[in-house]
Amino acid sequence: MTKKEKQAKIARVMREFKAGTLKGSDKKKVTNRKQAIAIALSEAGMSMKGKSDAYIDAYIDTMMCMEMEEPEEEGMEEEEMDGSCGKKR
Repeated sequence: MTKKEKQAKIARVMREFKAGTLKGSDKKKVTNRKQAIAIALSEAGMSMKGKSDAYIDAYIDTMMCMEMEEPEEEGMEEEEMDGSCGKKR
């Protein structure tokens, strides 16, 4: 599995979690973000054993941003940008 495929898998699972449609192995809705991250990493075949929760959260947020990034518009100034994924306010 390539890096892009892993990123896409993580992004898909996290979108399902955000939409409220992600289900665990017991077929119940997943409501815990940490559990959703564990499912996403497991499906992507990745391990974050020994990493802090803050590191994992930042990694997942980065993966989600990379999936949703749009080409930058010319002439856009920094104050027009929001801190989340470089999107406009």
